[in-house]
Amino acid sequence: MKQKTIFGFPQNVFILSFVSFLNDIGGQTIKYAIPLFLTNALGVKTSIVGLVEGIGESTPTLFQPISGFLSDKLQKRKPLVLTGQIFRSVLVLLFFATSWWLVLLVRFFDRTGKGIQVAPRDALLSASAGEKTQGKAFGLSRAMDNGGAVVGLTLAAVITIFAGKGIISLNRDIFQSIVLLAVIPAFISIFLILFFVSDVEGSLKKTKLNLSENIGRKFYIFLFIMFLFTLGNSSDAFLILKAQKVGLNISSIFFLLALFSLTASLINIPAGVLSDKIGRKKTLVAGILIYSLVYFGFARSNQISEIIALFLFYGVYCGLTEGVAKAYVADIVPSHKKGTAFGLYNLVIGGTLLPASLIAGFLWQTFSPAASFYFGGILAIVATVGFYLFAK
Repeated sequence: MKQKTIFGFPQNVFILSFVSFLNDIGGQTIKYAIPLFLTNALGVKTSIVGLVEGIGESTPTLFQPISGFLSDKLQKRKPLVLTGQIFRSVLVLLFFATSWWLVLLVRFFDRTGKGIQVAPRDALLSASAGEKTQGKAFGLSRAMDNGGAVVGLTLAAVITIFAGKGIISLNRDIFQSIVLLAVIPAFISIFLILFFVSDVEGSLKKTKLNLSENIGRKFYIFLFIMFLFTLGNSSDAFLILKAQKVGLNISSIFFLLALFSLTASLINIPAGVLSDKIGRKKTLVAGILIYSLVYFGFARSNQISEIIALFLFYGVYCGLTEGVAKAYVADIVPSHKKGTAFGLYNLVIGGTLLPASLIAGFLWQTFSPAASFYFGGILAIVATVGFYLFAK
């Protein structure tokens, strides 16, 4: 049965993308506020920030291949998408956080929800889109995701302005106000998934319970290259700490993050459409090269104007790669293994964030902030060469 369309997109694609928008109004804002809360309000060291961010992002990704595989096996994506969304509503407990380990625990459960949700969601989104518009569909998803971050971060900046003009540190009261931004959108998302998203019949075929089935050589090569890249792509917490280090106040940091997300959002859909026309590889290589230049820039820059420019170019990198990378995965794996493939992809990306963040925190604290950025820039160049030579 043909799907209804909303603004030219299949209903599933649009609703799932809008759910991403709602999730990131609060979710991304809290993500960026946590390192400031940990260092400013709780007084923890950057190594602890790296630990919290690394575990918060990586450990729950163990659920990604499991949920993706289950959605392939059960031939049902929606129940897992809904279950993950319910888990993500636990973010409200951050309102009561008084120690870094409690922040870590809540981050773990939130990321667990994402781990359950994302692979089945991406597989359902891919199945709902036409074969020739995978890039456009994933571009919309990422554009809405970043658009939610723009709204949430702008509201967070306004909160900090009302809390005190030019405030430098993020205190507990401001953090609690930011946490409240996530509550209503999270419950609206549950409602939207429950009543407006449906599984796509005929997109899956019955398959035996076989975790060892080979997904394909192309996929594993791509996975290894992305592992190398992500090992140097630590948590954005370190970009935020760098911005604070050069003298930006809290409200300015949130406005800057909103501008970064807006840049990525504006590029996501055109980048997806471009990759549909010229190929994913060229688009991804361009994005990763921009990333390497941005990280080398963060290593050397100490002026506010330079940091602002670098955040904008970082948004360009995100816009060029976020949706296109997932469309690339959708291109190179069979339809009945997409849930498993997206689960493995997200496992590698998320799981590698733990060592990446720990390495960055160690380099920052032991040597200098510049060392962590140089490390990321060098690995991006290595990944670019590998992608150019071996990925087809």
